Amino acid sequence: MPMRLRLTELMRESKTIKTPYAIATASGKRISLSTIYRINRSNGVVANFDAELLEALCDVFGVEPGELLERTKAPKPTKGAKRGARARHPQ
Repeated sequence: MPMRLRLTELMRESKTIKTPYAIATASGKRISLSTIYRINRSNGVVANFDAELLEALCDVFGVEPGELLERTKAPKPTKGAKRGARARHPQ
């Protein structure tokens, strides 16, 4: 099940951290600006990330990991689609 980092919501709720640049600066260079932009562009949906990023984001926003992460629902498979099925070619 995909996870989502709630960066947009936390920036909206924060009095001082309102931009990706502010996150990168407040992290003391522990988080690169490109990483923040990448996460922000994907609306916080991430496939994987390391514990250092999680810790740095928690420190920047003053939250616990449970307040930073949100579970998202996996997309439902379409009808008739079988996982790993191969197309049949007439001979």
